[in-house]
Amino acid sequence: MNRKVSVMLPAEAEIRVTPREEVTQEDIARRRHIIRLYLTAILLLSAMLTVYIWQSTKMVEIKLRIKNLNKTIENLESSNEDIKAETTKLEAIDLIAQKAKKELGMVEPGKPLYIKLPPNWKNIYDK
Repeated sequence: MNRKVSVMLPAEAEIRVTPREEVTQEDIARRRHIIRLYLTAILLLSAMLTVYIWQSTKMVEIKLRIKNLNKTIENLESSNEDIKAETTKLEAIDLIAQKAKKELGMVEPGKPLYIKLPPNWKNIYDK
């Protein structure tokens, strides 16, 4: 089945047919060398891109760690201030309690209270 296709071209159009050049081993070697260079360049670029993305990811991770650590530091400082304030408050309460015991005769709950009665206490209540 041989088919012939006929195409009508304008009269001015010329068809140029160039003979196919023979490809030598040297040409093949040169083409392979160029292809290797391109592949090496692509490989290097992809490696550089991978390292860049990895570094960027690490930087974001480190920034998040720093942010979390700063929040933790703020929370710990706040807790430290609260504890200092409570300690100061408790020290003040202890000081007040000591003064009340010494100067006013305060007795803590649950401890017995001894009242010194005058020697003639029976005579006072017998009347």
